[in-house]
This record gives sequence, C-alpha cells and structure tokens, in this order.
Amino acid sequence: MKAARDISFEEALSRLQNLCSTQEKCTGDLREKLRQWEIVPEQAEKIIASLIKDKFVDDRRFAGFFVRDKQRISKWGREKIRFALVRKRLAKDIVDEALSSLPAENFESALRELFARKAKELDKYESYERKNRLIRFALQRGFDYDLVFRLVDDYTKDID
Repeated sequence: MKAARDISFEEALSRLQNLCSTQEKCTGDLREKLRQWEIVPEQAEKIIASLIKDKFVDDRRFAGFFVRDKQRISKWGREKIRFALVRKRLAKDIVDEALSSLPAENFESALRELFARKAKELDKYESYERKNRLIRFALQRGFDYDLVFRLVDDYTKDID
C-alpha cells in the first residue's frame, strides 16, 4: 500500500468515489479522510466539489439517513443525534431539517420501549432510585427533558 503522501489527486478521487458508492458519507467524513491521506487542502476541496457535483456525496441525504437510522435502530434521542451530526460538521440548517423530518411520536415510542427494557434491570431498586436511574439513562440517550420527565412519571405510576 502506498504511503499517504504518494496518493495522487486522481487516486484519492477514485478511492472516495468507491467509498461513497458503497456507503453514505458526509463531506466532514471525506475531509477527515483526505486530511489523513495528507492531501493538500486546495486539492481536497476540488475532490469534495467533484464528489458533490457527481452526486457521490450529499450532506442532506446523509443527514436524513443518519437521523432515521439512529432513531429507529439505535433508539437515540433528538439531542444525541443533533450532537453527532454537529460533530460531523454538518450545517445547522441541514441538521434542523433532518431532525424535523421525524415525528415526535417516534421518539416517545422509542423511549417507552427503552424504559420497559431498562426497568427489568432495575427491579431490585426502590421507586425513587429506579426513577432516577431511568431519568439518567434516558438523558444519556439524548432524549428531551420534557419527554423524559413526562414518561418516567407515567411509567413509575404504572409500576408502583
């Protein structure tokens, strides 16, 4: 394998085209990959522009897939998803648009499902401790405070 400095413009472009054709990436991921390959910033921007023009990469498309997958599969809350997208250096308007595409009911049902699973582990604790642990668990998963407190109250009423 070639050393990072030996990668030409064409080879870097080709590698990223192959990468983007197999899995969805954002421009932040690609910039990081080019930085690791020690590609000159001016060339890196030309490569990114070419990938955007040829529709190999689209931050809006990436954000949409990312939000749906993290909410549906990983059961992440809105704040954790927002933080992950910001870390990938996506524009605020793209992040907001992607998050607004998900109905609030999806987060509520996901949190109810998580509470039901987590509560089985917390049977040995008293009501107050169980409630605190459920709250911490949900907040670490990135769910909104209002939703967490509303559902944990409903849930602890049902089991006490």
